Amino acid sequence: MGHRHGYGHHMGIGFYGSYILIFLLLTILILIFFLLKNRSPASPFIIKLIGILKEKYASGTISVDEYTERKSIIEHTKYSNSHTPILLERYAECLISTKEFLNIKNEIESNKNDSLICEQLAKGELSYNEFKSK
Repeated sequence: MGHRHGYGHHMGIGFYGSYILIFLLLTILILIFFLLKNRSPASPFIIKLIGILKEKYASGTISVDEYTERKSIIEHTKYSNSHTPILLERYAECLISTKEFLNIKNEIESNKNDSLICEQLAKGELSYNEFKSK
């Protein structure tokens, strides 16, 4: 009986291969977990705004394209300023254009303006053009 090679001596890639596979699977699962976790569920506020937007669309105030654009912006707007939700609500009610919304949002979140001006911009007491011309 000649002695056979390959049993228990050199497991080579076969041995490490299973570890690499497990590692890859774990990495993929962790990535998926974080991707899903970061898709934070819409807040009641955002749901309310999209409700307002749906009414505007249903009543024919806005086109499907505008509805889609505004909905996307409302869902993806992250804000750090307490006045931004007021602005978002006016945007959902289609009182301001997307361009004006983004311009005002940038101004009130830049922290360069005092709170009163931010509030006036957010509430629409001061338009972006009036603000710029000051």
